[in-house]
Amino acid sequence: MNISPKGYRYLVPALLPLAGLYLLWRARKQPSYLKHWGERFAWSDFPSPRASHPVVWIHAVSVGETNATRPLVRAILNQWPQCDILLTHMTPTGREAGQKIVQLDPQRIRQCFLPYDAVYAVRKFLRQTRPAMGLLMETEVWPTVLEEAHALGIPMALVNARLSEKSFNQAMRVPELMKKAMGRFTKVCAQAESDAQRLKAMGTVEPVITGSLKFDIQAPAEALAKAAQWKLGISKPIVMFASTRDGEEALIVESLKEQAKPEVCYLLVPRHPQRFAEVEELLKSAGLRYQKRSLLKSPDDIQKDTQVILGDSMGEMFFYCALSDVTLMGGSFKPFGCQNVIEPASVGVPVIVGPSTFNFSMVVEKGMEAGAITQVEDVARAVDLAHQWLMNPEWMASLKANALTFSKMYVGATKRTMSVLETLWKKQ
Repeated sequence: MNISPKGYRYLVPALLPLAGLYLLWRARKQPSYLKHWGERFAWSDFPSPRASHPVVWIHAVSVGETNATRPLVRAILNQWPQCDILLTHMTPTGREAGQKIVQLDPQRIRQCFLPYDAVYAVRKFLRQTRPAMGLLMETEVWPTVLEEAHALGIPMALVNARLSEKSFNQAMRVPELMKKAMGRFTKVCAQAESDAQRLKAMGTVEPVITGSLKFDIQAPAEALAKAAQWKLGISKPIVMFASTRDGEEALIVESLKEQAKPEVCYLLVPRHPQRFAEVEELLKSAGLRYQKRSLLKSPDDIQKDTQVILGDSMGEMFFYCALSDVTLMGGSFKPFGCQNVIEPASVGVPVIVGPSTFNFSMVVEKGMEAGAITQVEDVARAVDLAHQWLMNPEWMASLKANALTFSKMYVGATKRTMSVLETLWKKQ
């Protein structure tokens, strides 16, 4: 099925009632989806710019993309002192993560939801916020946004861009729509050569390979200090299942029923908060002894016979990573394409991934070459390998060193990205 740009502009408004129903459905488990509807549908006003302060608009759909903006936001604040920043999102968890970015400079950074991609909504958003330039993070391509920004003379850049083969094939089902939209980007900063090739095939300007901004994110000192304190209190090696996705927790629970060792503590951190209760039920049904992070004030609260800590909190991933000795990365044991393997590596924690890594294919490949990441076929093999590592202190020390070295090898994406964006900024 092909959709023309004109057809898309008529289709989106017709689907808005379904968007409202979707928000209500999501709100059953995540009430925050009931908030800020005025922004989503452009019923309310958007932040207007301050006089003599041009606005750099950054759109980061959810948590991962929002966290990746941190080094870029810092660089913009430092290098362009006269500008303000508008941070937009599409998910409540992205907005929550963005609130921490806002705290870098609350006077200069504001945030809201990006409205749905209907002409009336996008026009209102752009005319009220009046950005000097727009930066869309990673894989965010909104045809109406790009078309309306082009009509208003707002330069748009795709930053930290990645495009897996799967996403490329999906996008090319509507080639006329996507090629026109991709052609509206003034600049494209790609993570890797493979991303650049696919983006160019979709009609973008020649991409500049800048690397991944996620390598430039530094773990907060307070998270590292807290993890060190808890590690002493727990006094057991910790295997973390990080950012797990739907269907993976059942595999993990089954594996732990057979493979869990009393001398090891397991940390299970679901990717999405609306699934915390569901995962807790899995642990309960399996008869595994668990405690919830949200109820633990200190490591002294952890009972000696606890097998699993359920990471039912938001914004603590660096704490969890630093607390762990080995990370088994979620999203890779079911076909979700893997989650962020850079975070654990950046605090010297080796990573085990499953077969599905298409969202981080370049990073996983380079991590495997560096001896920081190991790929296995399933959860049972991953748990077994983690146990083998923990039994060999010399092996573990080598793996931890490899992880830390790997995380530092590709630092510099922020500087390269800013060099590209500087050409747009000078035109303002």
